[in-house]
Amino acid sequence: MQTETLQTLIDDILRDISRDDFALPTLPNVATRIQELMADPNVSADRIVAVLSGDPFVSAQIIRSANSAAFAGMPPISNVRDATLRLGYRQLHNLVITLTVDRLFSSNNPAANQRLKQVWEHSRRVAAVSYVLASRHAHLSPDQALLAGLMHNIGLLPLYLHIENNRPQLDADTLATLGRKTHQSIGAKLLASWHFPTEVITVVREHENLHRESGIAPLPDYADVIMFANLQNSTRAVAIDWGNNISALQRLGIDKDECLTFLAQHAVRIEAVEVMLGMKPKPRPVITAAAQTDTAKISPPAETTKKERPQSFLSRLWG
Repeated sequence: MQTETLQTLIDDILRDISRDDFALPTLPNVATRIQELMADPNVSADRIVAVLSGDPFVSAQIIRSANSAAFAGMPPISNVRDATLRLGYRQLHNLVITLTVDRLFSSNNPAANQRLKQVWEHSRRVAAVSYVLASRHAHLSPDQALLAGLMHNIGLLPLYLHIENNRPQLDADTLATLGRKTHQSIGAKLLASWHFPTEVITVVREHENLHRESGIAPLPDYADVIMFANLQNSTRAVAIDWGNNISALQRLGIDKDECLTFLAQHAVRIEAVEVMLGMKPKPRPVITAAAQTDTAKISPPAETTKKERPQSFLSRLWG
């Protein structure tokens, strides 16, 4: 596609977004209702269970997650209430989002469906790394980082569906360029319509800006965490210049050497989160003993819920 024609297409999409003329998918009802309940600090498990029980697919997957390898050695669970208490409210919320949004990432067109599945797989891997990295910083919630990681590329969902319906002949290279130029604006608009937290919308807008400043400098924020996790899961990760060009690294306390070995250092924890998100573990590189992380430097996850609200199992496991 000619540059001028591509730019016209980009401009048209951005204009439609600003005018609310761009079709956006609706967040499934069970996810919307769970989000509303989570906004209530005094919500009871009974109310959550009542909502989950209305969706047999989600209920079954929640129970399956509560019996996953991450809980090896614990008694098996057979009902939604016990699964809710084992997982913790925030982890449960993220799983509901994962399960329901997963169903949106599909198409009857094989090529479009493959693209959507690749985007969603990448998002879940970024979410897993984000959870582990956020657990090193007491002011950040690992569960919120996981949610932000899941959503960081969400703008590609409506974009790909739009192209499938309106310009199915568009070539892959042009579509990739279109995605890079527009997905942040589309994603921010979509998450605003889904009533997601402002800090997650900020991640969508800013996670690809390598020179950005943290909103809570000198501390890292969620966009810093997702930026690093996204780069770690890039197909170009080994070729990235991890020097002084990425402002988030200093705030995150990560040097160049750790950038090259982070996935291998934390493979067990990352894979545990991936399994919770319904993924098959991805092979990780093996590192030598000399490159091992000094685990004494890793802080436990911050408390993210009130005591009466069940805490994420993964936070308890690594706390």
